[in-house]
Amino acid sequence: MIRQITMVKFKPEVTAEDIVRVGEGFAEISSVVPGIHRFEFGPNLKLMEGTWDYALVIDFADEAAMRGYAGHPDHIAFAQQFVPLGEAVARVHYTV
Repeated sequence: MIRQITMVKFKPEVTAEDIVRVGEGFAEISSVVPGIHRFEFGPNLKLMEGTWDYALVIDFADEAAMRGYAGHPDHIAFAQQFVPLGEAVARVHYTV
C-alpha cells in the first residue's frame, strides 16, 4: 500500500469559504478510482506556529491506483479549480 501525504499553504487572500469549498471538492473526488483505501483531509488546527494550512492523507492499494487517481479527469478538474488557491504544496509517498 502507498500512502500519500499532501500539505498546502494557502495564499493570504484565501477565505474560510474557499477552504470549505476545498473540503467539499475533496469529498467529491475521494472515491473516483478503485484502490483508494483511505482518504482523509482537513484544515490545520493551528496548535503550533510554523505549520501548514491544510493536509490530505490518501492510502492507495498500489502505484497503479495512485497514478489512476492523479490522472483521473475528476481529479484534474479539481486541481484546475483549487490549485490556484495554494501558495505552496508539499507531498510525500511511502509504503505502509
